[in-house]
Amino acid sequence: MIQLKAIDKYIESRFQRIFILKGIDLTINEGEFITLMGPSGAGKSTLLNILGLLDEDYAGEYFFGEKRIKTMKDKERSNLHKSEFGYIFQAYHLIDELTVYENIETPLLYRNVSSSERKSIIANLLDRFNMVAKKDLFPAQLSGGQQQLVGIARAIAGRPKVLLADEPTGNLHSAQAKEIMEIFQELHTEGTTIIQATHARENADFGTRLINLVDGRIKTDEAITK
Repeated sequence: MIQLKAIDKYIESRFQRIFILKGIDLTINEGEFITLMGPSGAGKSTLLNILGLLDEDYAGEYFFGEKRIKTMKDKERSNLHKSEFGYIFQAYHLIDELTVYENIETPLLYRNVSSSERKSIIANLLDRFNMVAKKDLFPAQLSGGQQQLVGIARAIAGRPKVLLADEPTGNLHSAQAKEIMEIFQELHTEGTTIIQATHARENADFGTRLINLVDGRIKTDEAITK
């Protein structure tokens, strides 16, 4: 489904290249639930951004199915990002001018989902995340944990083929975090490919594969045994 070949990401300094990612070779099969772990600065978020087509400034090759990302036109790449990927950001990235309801609705508008279906999907998500009473509030009126829940609801609303999550439970208390990971597990069972970056080893145990990054390189890549 996804193949990365010899991916390098670096910053040019005055005297040398500073590598954020170095020599990343990675194949992700449809339906996998992958966890990226490693210390801060290991390159987890950078790798997620490349996988999610949010960062195009890298060396190497990225294939999504038969599509070679580097040769795609901007509009084609943008359409691929909107139609196939859902992204949960560590910093929420909610749209300040939109209500909770409207933020969750955004990916459904990109996918041209009908009005009645949008209402049904959003109602279910608001109920699932206990946010019905907050649907007309704006992000600034929510706590950090509530903003994170809205970000998660928005990411899964459009049933993306690939769900990318950067520290998805970082701002949630333990009960909420467990609930979110159980939702991820449900989505995975239904066929969604999930790639999460986390510091929480207990989150990794919900998945099928664990990749450890150290200094921008893949140190280990192993299946998780249940």
